[in-house]
Formats: sequence, structure tokens, C-alpha cells
Amino acid sequence: MLAQKLILSYGSKILIQLIQIAASIVVARVAGPTVLGTVAFGLAYVSMFMFIADLGIGTAHIKLVSEGKDLGKCISTYTVLKSITVGLFFLIVLGIFLFQKYVFHIKFESQTHEYVILIMLISITIQQLLFIPKTTFAGRTEQAKQDIPDFIRTLVYQVLRIIIVLLGYRAVALALGNLVSTILVIPIIFFLFKDYPHSGFDKDLAKEYFKIALPIMFIGMSTKVIAYLDKVILQFFTCSEQVGYYTAGYRIGGFILMIAGSVGLLFFPLFSKAVANGDFQYIKDKINKFERFSFLFIMPVVILLAIYSGAIVKVILGHQYIPSINIMSIIIIAMFFMVLNMPYGNVITGMGYFKLAAIINLINFGFFIIVILLLVNP
Repeated sequence: MLAQKLILSYGSKILIQLIQIAASIVVARVAGPTVLGTVAFGLAYVSMFMFIADLGIGTAHIKLVSEGKDLGKCISTYTVLKSITVGLFFLIVLGIFLFQKYVFHIKFESQTHEYVILIMLISITIQQLLFIPKTTFAGRTEQAKQDIPDFIRTLVYQVLRIIIVLLGYRAVALALGNLVSTILVIPIIFFLFKDYPHSGFDKDLAKEYFKIALPIMFIGMSTKVIAYLDKVILQFFTCSEQVGYYTAGYRIGGFILMIAGSVGLLFFPLFSKAVANGDFQYIKDKINKFERFSFLFIMPVVILLAIYSGAIVKVILGHQYIPSINIMSIIIIAMFFMVLNMPYGNVITGMGYFKLAAIINLINFGFFIIVILLLVNP
């Protein structure tokens, strides 16, 4: 069963990434690095604060559901808590944007950047609300219900991206395409979620959520900021064109990151349940199988892509993206190490050592901030 879920998860994530790469080739060639960088910056600016929309309660929900807590109470309690955190996320990001513009008078590169940020804010707010059913699916390890809506949304969005750039529209229209694809997938997710039980908000259960979520909150903060701060800092220190080169190399080389995310969503509830049952041999066996799979099937692809990154970038994106070659080589190797580390992080969190995981992530976060400021600063 685990092998089937891994294959489904890997297959869907790889297919999604291939579709994204195909669409990105068209967008990159037709629109150019500046448009690509503008959209990437708008997405990163909003997503950098995405940890506020979760604050660790998503992980707590997966853990409690996987441990067999009352599903109806979990869903209802999580819905209330998630709605509050998503509302905070929207207000805080909007407040930071307005303060930056009107109080601190820190200008964006263009008005287009401002429009893209606001559209992305609406889109991500909706996506975060959809995590109420999606996180429940993850807690019950219902992989197909997680992957099908994501695949449909990705397919719709990538088709819209291609149509938009071929019609001559630019960054704002691409951001609107993201919003439209998010809205269109709402009925599908609600259809998959309609038969799940609901009951009232449980205060005692909410306390359990907060107990688990407190250290996870710091993990989520460091993870999200690390994932998106690079593009924001690069934008303010340079320009959208440089962000476009970086995004192009990251997009082609970063498909390994999709595998890491998929592995994390699958292994965490399984390991959490195994720890609750005291079955540590199960965890050891699954990690060994995953490592063999990674070294036999993923690593050869990583090595080939890193070696031939120059030819890949020139053929796929054209000579205008030559600065993206080294970026792709470095990113794809880094992502492979992230995949190898993922199960061990899930063991730590699955055993309930959230404080230890938070400390590790905060150390990583601090090191990342120092390095990126030193390397990117002119």
C-alpha cells in the first residue's frame, strides 16, 4: 500500500512538474525574464508570510487525525482555528504592503509589481482555506484526494499561462490566471470532502492543537521564509530580470523539491501512527526502502541533469537564459539532499520532538539569512 501511494504521489508530482516546466518554457521564451521575475516576486512576497496562515495547526491536525482522534471534532475545531489564522495572514500581509508603500515610502520596481502582489494575496488566501479538507486528506493518507485537485488546478493554470502570454498579456494577467485556476478547483475539493463528519468546536481538543502547534509554528516560519525570501531580497537588491533568471533555473532544477514535499506529507502521518504503536522497526524499514529508491532512481537523474544543465537551458529556454545554467546545477543537487533528509525530519516530528525540530529549523533559518544577505548584497 505504501509503495502504491509513493508511486501515485511521485507520479502525480513529476507529471505536474513536467506540465509546469512545459508551460514555463513557453512563458519564459515569449514573455522574457522580466515578466517571469515580476510574477515570481509577487508570489514570493505574499508566500513569505504564509506561515501565519498555518501557525503549526496543519501539522497538529495531521498528527491528531492520524492517531485516530474523533474525526468530526478534529475537522470542526481545525476549521475554526484555520479560518482565524488565514484571516490574520490576509490582514498582516495587506498591512505590511500598505505600510511599506505609504508609511515607509519604500517603492516597488513598478505599479505592475503592486497589482501582482494584491492578486496573489487573494489567490493564496483562498488556497489556504482549501487546506482544511486537503490537510484532512493528508492525515488519513488519502493520497489520491490530495493529488487530483492539485493536478487539475496545475493543468488549468498552465494552460491559462500559455494562452495569456501568446495573446500578448503580461504579469498581471498571469497572476489573474493563478486566481482563476484556484477558484475553479473549489467545487472539486468540496465534492471530495462533502461526506466527512462535522461536529462542534472542542476547546479541549483546541488545546491539544496549540500544544503541538507551538514549536511547529517556528518550523513553519523558517521553512516558508527560506523558500521565498531569496526572491524578495534578490528583487530589492537587483531587478525583476535577475529574479527571472533565478526563477527559470530554479523551476527546471527544482522538480526534486516536489518529491520532498510529497514524501513529507506521506511519511509524517505514517511515522506518527507507528510511534504511537511503538513500531519503530516499521519506520526503519520504510526509511531503508526509501533511501534505496532515492539512490537507484532519483540520484542518476539528478547527476545527468546537473552535468548537462548548460545544454538543457540553451535548448529549452534559449541563449537569453544563459545566467540560469549554474543556478539549475546547484539547485538540483541541493534539492536531492533535501529529499534524503526528509524522512529523518518526519521521524523527529512523528515522535513528538517538535521542540528539537524547531531548534534545528531556526538554526538553519539564521544561517540562511546571513548567507543570502552576504552573497546577494551588491
